[in-house]
Amino acid sequence: MIENDAQLSAADPTWRTAPLAATLLGLPLLVWEYFMYGDDSYVSAPEVLLYGGLVLLAIAWVLPRRRSARMLRVTAAVAGFVCAILPVLFLVWLAMIWPSG
Repeated sequence: MIENDAQLSAADPTWRTAPLAATLLGLPLLVWEYFMYGDDSYVSAPEVLLYGGLVLLAIAWVLPRRRSARMLRVTAAVAGFVCAILPVLFLVWLAMIWPSG
């Protein structure tokens, strides 16, 4: 038997670190994007990122609080944050390449 088997099934004392950090950084962006893109009658690409980011952040919070689920929780939190930041980065990129002349 591997020594880490007992440790992986134990409760993770720092389970909320990744979801909390991603939520604190990504949720204001998701709310802003919802008010910016969420009122259309059709589903656009920013809305897919918006709803995907919300779902991934929710998944990061509801995953089991065991050490074996730590990497999945971190992956869901980071993916949710990336979904929140991509439309903002796209707008910044468009502002940089837009001709100002």
